[in-house]
Amino acid sequence: MMTHDEMLDSVAAYALGLLSADEAKVVAAHLETCERCREEYRFLQPAVTALAYSAEAGAATSSASAPGPLLKARVMNRVRAETARRSVPRDWPAYALAAAALALAILTGLVDLSLNHRLDRDRAQLAAQAQMTDDLTAPDSRHYRFAGGEVLARGDRLYIAMRDLPMPPPGRIYQAWTLAKGATKVAPSVTFTPTRDGVAVIRLPEAVTTLAAVAVSNEPEGGSRQPTTKPIAMVRI
Repeated sequence: MMTHDEMLDSVAAYALGLLSADEAKVVAAHLETCERCREEYRFLQPAVTALAYSAEAGAATSSASAPGPLLKARVMNRVRAETARRSVPRDWPAYALAAAALALAILTGLVDLSLNHRLDRDRAQLAAQAQMTDDLTAPDSRHYRFAGGEVLARGDRLYIAMRDLPMPPPGRIYQAWTLAKGATKVAPSVTFTPTRDGVAVIRLPEAVTTLAAVAVSNEPEGGSRQPTTKPIAMVRI
């Protein structure tokens, strides 16, 4: 019989469509009785939804030169290979977001490379996404959790990963803030919006070794010099 941690492995694989029919039946039956696993499964859904949505968008915008209906299968094959290659840590929010980022990165690369333009930009994008995926799933990454997400650090690199973020209203955006060691005021960092499923994974340009805290607030489009609303997240690192 599986341990609960082993079942969580299977729930992740089930969400990404990696199980056989018999294995999927076992996981589906377990999800009916286990609230914790249902919560993990619900959180993994943005990875699958983002992949399907982006495949449709890529096909729509790339016309005849797009990879066509095989694109999703090609991306999923790469995701399966990446999943099999890694020793995935038990930090499932980070894993779910990394899976979404990996799928979208590969998808972007396949579409743009098929069109044979902006190759240098696309290669750089894919390299950055690969680095992000490595950092988010690495066992030596440091996790600073808060309600609705976490701050992740590895080496000098720093990320904010959030879930269940409502889409900001027109004219508004989310903005990250950083507090340098010894400083008394936060400094503005990047602005961002979540996916349609409320997921956001962003890398901050600041080096984590120089910082004492990270925050996120809702701000006017274009960002602010200082927060104008109460932060929805504040994490000391």
